[in-house]
Amino acid sequence: MDKKIEILRFLIKSCERESLYVFNNLLKDLELTSNQVEAITILNSYGAMSVKELGNLLICEKKSPSRLVQSLIKKKLLIKKVDKTDKRVSLIELTAQGKKLIPEINAANEKFNRIIEKKIHNSNQVDELIDILQEYLGGTDSLSKIHRRYDIDK
Repeated sequence: MDKKIEILRFLIKSCERESLYVFNNLLKDLELTSNQVEAITILNSYGAMSVKELGNLLICEKKSPSRLVQSLIKKKLLIKKVDKTDKRVSLIELTAQGKKLIPEINAANEKFNRIIEKKIHNSNQVDELIDILQEYLGGTDSLSKIHRRYDIDK
């Protein structure tokens, strides 16, 4: 059993590595990383939020996404402003330049999803994999973030 588990471990790691390579390749022309695209996509879907709130939805960051946010502010894709209802809170949101990238980001996401779909084209297999991976991630912060982000009941 140990050998099988080790093979599984390296298959999971290899899937992540290969996927990142393919996705980052799709993003090359945008000069963005997959982590930056994830943050932009979330902000586009949910609107302005605090860095902490963004961190509660990001899969790519275990801790606070401050450096990620700073890199996007530096690229003029995000702006930080004071919350009108609570002056102690800073909110981040997409700039016009950031919003302008959304169609290209959506196209890259869609293309990547189609690449995965071609490799695992059976819907039942996709459902099975989701169930298996959710079981594996049970009780983790990562699974909680996925459930929050996609509004999945536990």
